[in-house]
Amino acid sequence: MREKIIETLNLSKKFKGNVEALKSLNLIIKSGESVGYIGPNGAGKTTTIQIILNLIRATTGEVYLFGEKLNGNSKQHLSRIGALVEIPGFYEYLTPIQFLNHVCRIHRIEKKEIDSQILNTLNLMKLKEVANEKIGSFSTGMKRRLAIAQVLVHDPDLIILDEPTNGLDPKGVREVRDIIKKLHKSGKTIFISSHNLTEVSEIAERVIFLNKGKIIEDANMSSLRDRIKSTHIEIHFTGDLSNHQKETIRKIPGIINVDFSRITSVEYSDLKQNPETILQELIKKDLMISSFMPRKMTLEDLYLQLYGSEESLR
Repeated sequence: MREKIIETLNLSKKFKGNVEALKSLNLIIKSGESVGYIGPNGAGKTTTIQIILNLIRATTGEVYLFGEKLNGNSKQHLSRIGALVEIPGFYEYLTPIQFLNHVCRIHRIEKKEIDSQILNTLNLMKLKEVANEKIGSFSTGMKRRLAIAQVLVHDPDLIILDEPTNGLDPKGVREVRDIIKKLHKSGKTIFISSHNLTEVSEIAERVIFLNKGKIIEDANMSSLRDRIKSTHIEIHFTGDLSNHQKETIRKIPGIINVDFSRITSVEYSDLKQNPETILQELIKKDLMISSFMPRKMTLEDLYLQLYGSEESLR
């Protein structure tokens, strides 16, 4: 049985003004998992991470790291974590080697191991060629990679990343994703916070959806991919549909879900049905159709189903 690396029990957090950022959050991350933590801005993702890292205190509830309760004397367990919550403020007159050397000393890495760990980390983050250049000359993307290098240099067991590819160009995004996947394959436990489901889908094997401080869904990535093996059809009918007509549409074989708000949207399984057959069935039922537009369901559609509107994507 895999060890519980992170566990929260009825975790709640209230800020001034009675703003409730987290509401009885129960979360478990096990050893070796790669987990995406998804939600719109203000969902409570960063608050969760800050509590796990002992940066802020929960109002109520408990946090366990590596099986032991988090408290003021949890430095040993926190030292097993590498976390990127935001880009750190670098001393721009330092070089990456000087900066990472300082980080290693903070983590009390043995002197004989420091050089090799810095070199390995710089190689991994593709920063070896600029290892002796001043950080002040770096682009935003290079600083982001150096920030991730800081997370990895002490060889942590748990890696927590908040929006790890922000500020990177497409090539940099791909490189960071590949690095995260490589770290996961090596046995590291990965916890990634993001608002981008498409990005997380390429990295995580499990996704937790958070909204207004509550978990609204917790599913493995394979089951989410199965859910988008379906097609949406946007249908305009002439006139309003009666309750009987709506029920008739719901009963057509292969249809998974129907949304009758504004535009009728039908979701159906590719494995059981095709759009032409559904159109024929609708015509047989004497339903007057003015337009019929099939399209493949995407991860963004799934996100919108869970969060309700395109405002959540912003």
